[in-house]
Amino acid sequence: MAVVKGSTQERLSLVRYDPWQRFLHGVYFLLFTAAVAGGCFFAGQYASLNERRVLVAERDQLLEQVVASDQEIRGFNQRVGALEKGGQVDRQAAEGIRQTVKSLKAQIATLEEEVSFYKGIMAPSGQDKGLRISKIDIQPLDHASKFRYSIMMTQVADNSSYIKGLAAVNFVGREAGKRKIIPLRELDDQVNELGVKFSFRYFQEVAGEVSLPANFKVEQVQVVLQSSGSKAQRVEETIEWSQKDA
Repeated sequence: MAVVKGSTQERLSLVRYDPWQRFLHGVYFLLFTAAVAGGCFFAGQYASLNERRVLVAERDQLLEQVVASDQEIRGFNQRVGALEKGGQVDRQAAEGIRQTVKSLKAQIATLEEEVSFYKGIMAPSGQDKGLRISKIDIQPLDHASKFRYSIMMTQVADNSSYIKGLAAVNFVGREAGKRKIIPLRELDDQVNELGVKFSFRYFQEVAGEVSLPANFKVEQVQVVLQSSGSKAQRVEETIEWSQKDA
């Protein structure tokens, strides 16, 4: 009897073609993908809302401190008035009260400034939205040529995501009668690049100390913010170098 040799034959099985089953599998996959994406979105929204609640709570606490300090000032003023009318004024005690009132007024001014800062972030007015330079502050230190700088950056209204970029700071003035621009990295040992990197959702402060050359007379401080990404923004602000800081 002849034997037929050849390759091994594989066994095949027939499966009934069911287009509805394939369609349902596709629908289930799309639903699963949508559920995962939705979960990530709502998780991000929850985190953003939680941060906003914290900011609102801090703002409300500051408002309460303003009211309490204002009431305390009124009480001190009434006390001084009563002493003066009764002829029982102890000059030293009265002066102490006046100094306390002065200190409280300074605290109120600071608190009101902070409240205004928070309001500006949470409820901006008009077109004041996006990346902003909220404040540029220069204060002298003990040494004649040393100063402390502080730059407050904010992202107003559109703060659902982090904003990243670089902050460039230049000191503009004159040296030997010629105009000169000195970048921050040449004046602050802690800065090694032309721009200071920033990344924040609501606000961030860039601060440090600079040592100015003895023969350099500062006239202006220039700050340029450049964000990155699809909605990149460029913001510039220049302040005059006031005599009290010079």
